[in-house]
Amino acid sequence: MVFAKMGMNNNANEHLALVIRTGVLFMMVLGHALYAGALKSARLIDNKTLTWFILAGACTAIYWILYFKAIKTADVSVVATIDRAGILVTVGLSYFLLNEPLTPRLLLGLGVILCGTLILIWK
Repeated sequence: MVFAKMGMNNNANEHLALVIRTGVLFMMVLGHALYAGALKSARLIDNKTLTWFILAGACTAIYWILYFKAIKTADVSVVATIDRAGILVTVGLSYFLLNEPLTPRLLLGLGVILCGTLILIWK
């Protein structure tokens, strides 16, 4: 994130920055998958599983677009803190969709993250 912000300080467009970052990421992940031999099992993926992966990719794309816009226009330290607060959504979804438990320790941790986020965005 800091490297992306440093690049955008040189008047680079956040959309172009995201394209470059995503291209590098894609090439590295593809290279790793090829090295691991993981692409051989691509034909084994059923339509339901593929749909979940596509939805995950779409959500990631929307997130990255908004994230790069945010770091272009705001302080990285604040954006990073708000970004980490996304764990609240993740835990909520994992509870409702995956039936994962909400333990007292988890709830306490979420409360601390929420309080920290509210402190940093409070004006």
